[in-house]
Amino acid sequence: MSDSQPAHSLIAAAAAVIIVALSLYLLVVGEAILIPLVLAIFITYLLVAVAHGLQRIKIGGRGLPEGLALSAAALLFLLAIAVLVQLIAGNVRAVVEAAPAYQTRLESLLSDVNTYIATTFNRGKPLTVTSVLDQIDLRAILARLAGVFQEVASNTFQILIYVAFLLLEVGTFDSKLTAMFPGEARQVVLRGTLRQIGHKIERYVLIKTGVSMLIGLLTFATLSMLHVDFAPFFGLLHFVLNFVPYVGAVVGITLPTLLALLQFGTIGKVVAVAAVLCINQVVVDNMLEPKLAGKTLNLSPIIIVLGLSVWGTMWGIIGMVLSVPIMVIVMIILSQFPRTRPVAVLMSENGEIR
Repeated sequence: MSDSQPAHSLIAAAAAVIIVALSLYLLVVGEAILIPLVLAIFITYLLVAVAHGLQRIKIGGRGLPEGLALSAAALLFLLAIAVLVQLIAGNVRAVVEAAPAYQTRLESLLSDVNTYIATTFNRGKPLTVTSVLDQIDLRAILARLAGVFQEVASNTFQILIYVAFLLLEVGTFDSKLTAMFPGEARQVVLRGTLRQIGHKIERYVLIKTGVSMLIGLLTFATLSMLHVDFAPFFGLLHFVLNFVPYVGAVVGITLPTLLALLQFGTIGKVVAVAAVLCINQVVVDNMLEPKLAGKTLNLSPIIIVLGLSVWGTMWGIIGMVLSVPIMVIVMIILSQFPRTRPVAVLMSENGEIR
């Protein structure tokens, strides 16, 4: 019996490696199907969370019925989608079309900087770093970002179909659970675990979406007050990028700051744009979000960086946006079961999972 134990462990380890490799392969091959499905799951949790929030609002001492609250949440979401589509249609094309003019200003600015540095330090040849910077193609960068928005917009109908069927599954899931596990004791335990998982995921999705929306609105308001071009586009971009930790905030602040430099050409205006955007990000990230989220959703920085690399390699920019929500949801699920809880602890920032 003791001789067979190592063999069983080896077989189990080999099976785990094969399952992981096969899963990664399917995630890459099935990108076109899985990305809309993951977005739909994310949206479904958001709708359920908003519906539960609406049910807490008491009118005459009575809350909204579950079906009516879910319908109201869906209506609010469709209204938000309509606004986003208008923003995308009206701004993305204008940004891409204006990119060549800003590209010319960027090249002129870099040429002036290079001339100044060469004169100051008595260098006859242009600096190598400038020749590298001259290769920056703003149109290509902005076109790629625009392509992400357009890709999501083109899959909107498919995503909404998935959301509709997932919401239908929410209504019938309880009866399916009863049929799958007829024992009353098992049902009580399983329902309690699923309820806890669902509550934590809903809370994360709602808080992260709300915080990202606030960052987007603050960016839009800041750029509008400072008269920076394409404020709605950069507000929308910062909303999306805020789901990407570390990198998202940097890109969300750097792009409008660079545009302000090209638009105004004055250091004072550029510093004002960068400073206000940084203050917005710091206040929200270090004061508001931790207060709302607490320590329930903490992920290890190395796990975040690894997740960004893996999901970004598999699914591109959309994968980077979805990486942290996916890993947080996985960590929450793993933390609810004794056998997988150690993995969730390893994924967490400080080992505390509530």
